[in-house]
Amino acid sequence: MNAKSILLVSSFLLLVWTSLLGQEIKLPLEIKSGHLSSEWELNDSLKAKVFLETGFPKIVISQSFAQNRLSNLQTEKASEDAKIALWGNQTKIKILYFIKDTVKVNGKQKVFDALVADFSTVKSWKDYDIIYPIRDLAGAIELNIRDSYMIVDKDLENLSSGFIKFKAKSDEKTKGLYINTSLIVYDTLNSKEELKGDFLLDLGAPNAIFINRNRPEVESFVARSDRFLLKDTTKFTPNRKIKLAIIMPNKLQVGSVSLKNNFIVAMKMYNSKNSSKYAGMIGNKFFRNFNMLFDFKNNDVYMKPNSEDIFIE
Repeated sequence: MNAKSILLVSSFLLLVWTSLLGQEIKLPLEIKSGHLSSEWELNDSLKAKVFLETGFPKIVISQSFAQNRLSNLQTEKASEDAKIALWGNQTKIKILYFIKDTVKVNGKQKVFDALVADFSTVKSWKDYDIIYPIRDLAGAIELNIRDSYMIVDKDLENLSSGFIKFKAKSDEKTKGLYINTSLIVYDTLNSKEELKGDFLLDLGAPNAIFINRNRPEVESFVARSDRFLLKDTTKFTPNRKIKLAIIMPNKLQVGSVSLKNNFIVAMKMYNSKNSSKYAGMIGNKFFRNFNMLFDFKNNDVYMKPNSEDIFIE
């Protein structure tokens, strides 16, 4: 083989290798009770039901799945008092042990730095095998809730038209992104109330907007928004412990994005260093109105409207 042929073959192999490294992976996406999940393949044969997160810092594996399906992985013992807590929950869950090993996830090798816990009593998690922060996946992540798919390692150089880029900030403690913005609620006469602060973009939040009543400015906002509060609590029973309240505006606005036909959940969240800084969380009933694209490397969020309920100024 002459030098020219060797060069051509080498160039071809390099091109193939490069394309494989950046290959997009399309996976199913399901929304159930407001929560996002997907079915993934581990180690080429094992199927796992995965709950998707952006506001939770660790991979969490259910005790039964870890013991029955992942017992061959390397583990580390957890201390007796090691626990985790959900922001919307006032109770903690005991960490049983840690898994630190390499697992093939959807055809790509990933380091699992995970904790194992029995979360069978946690309503939002109990039907899943793994809780997974999508920041631990490769590259940019596209989520299309309406069309039921997600894309891992999305090619940002060739995006379709219509995506609008927003700058976010990184929260390393939660492996999430947040924005500093304003939340405005309007009544039918177009009078308004406004809340300013940091809002976490949280795939674990089923509703459009949650606001954190541990913060005094949020409590003041709720008081000023009394005319918007849901008085008929047939569906949403007030809870004294978390001070649950439902704000039902004619229209709500987050930054430059206006949204109709939705509501805000005000509640006391688990008071930790991670959650106490946030005025609220933006969740899946907001995200479902867009093709969402998270670029964690550059702290960018791309949004392409796909709903008549959305207006961007």
